[in-house]
Amino acid sequence: MNAFSLWLTHAAALTLKETRQILRDKSAILLGVFMPLMLIILFGYGLSFDVRNIRLGVVDMARTEQTERITASLVSSESFKTIVYAARGEALKALENFEIEALAVFEKQNTSTVSRQIVVDGIDAPRATMIVNAVSGAAGIAMAGESDGAGIIVVPRIWFNESVISTWYLVPGLFVIVLTLTGCMMTSLVLAREWERGTMEAMIATPASPSAILVSKTFPYFCLGMLGWALCMSAAYFLYEVPVRGSFWIILGSSALYLLMGLGLGLMISGVTRSQFLASQVTVLVSFLPAVILSGFIFDLRSAPAWADVMAHCLPPAYYLEVLKVGFLTGGMEDLVLKNLVILSLFAAVAFAASYRLCQKRLRK
Repeated sequence: MNAFSLWLTHAAALTLKETRQILRDKSAILLGVFMPLMLIILFGYGLSFDVRNIRLGVVDMARTEQTERITASLVSSESFKTIVYAARGEALKALENFEIEALAVFEKQNTSTVSRQIVVDGIDAPRATMIVNAVSGAAGIAMAGESDGAGIIVVPRIWFNESVISTWYLVPGLFVIVLTLTGCMMTSLVLAREWERGTMEAMIATPASPSAILVSKTFPYFCLGMLGWALCMSAAYFLYEVPVRGSFWIILGSSALYLLMGLGLGLMISGVTRSQFLASQVTVLVSFLPAVILSGFIFDLRSAPAWADVMAHCLPPAYYLEVLKVGFLTGGMEDLVLKNLVILSLFAAVAFAASYRLCQKRLRK
């Protein structure tokens, strides 16, 4: 038997052992399959940037045809829960008591001029900005066509997310978080537990090479992670109706590369820490937090300081998220996709090379 056949025999035997162990370990199946599905359902339904249920007060002291049209538009809008007040003082008291979030006041300054004021609760600054934009937009739509042909009518057209559904924007970011957690957590926690129990020493005592051990520890969890990814993909397509305008195979390939990178990082963390508690803390610090903060999922990197943008592009989540947005929403952009896939491949190669070196050192000891 030549060296490669012997290596293949060792890797297959260890992989079979690892697969049987995973099937007996319900926590690994829960972490790899059901947790991703649960996260994407909870975040998908619970997290939304859509402007809805705005508690809005309206005071119309002008009583003109225009202000009545705007008031009727605000009352009928699904974005607002509108309350019409007779007096400004009553409405301001409701705003101070947090009964409403915003107040629109129409006052007649002279026979031809009507002043419009929007008062907003600014405790939640991002929501306050969205409320101002929503009220101004609703008023603008209600007044469309009032310029008697003398002005410019702006007709907005939104590409790639025509209905401005925030779930379509959030789902690619949820894929980043889910694969980051499952990839790193599965290998780091499970292998750290084996170090604590002493079963890793028994595996190291076998004639298997470090590469065979790495393959046996990676392949079953990769299959488990991709099963979780398939469930998340089904939820995104059937539950949230997120379109796939690009290539499905690009989404699949980039997800596989990103998952491999996460598994390699988890192997490295478990080899360094050898403790489940410490491994979980390090995993959250080096994988989950960057995936949330520095991927562009919640905070737009284009609005971030230059140093934050540079730091974000030193980490893989930002590149994976860009590929997912192209795959789901826009399509095309082959140059960007190819560049990001190459970068993700390099990250995965570096993670496994570091894990291999670490495993070699453990074997020598």
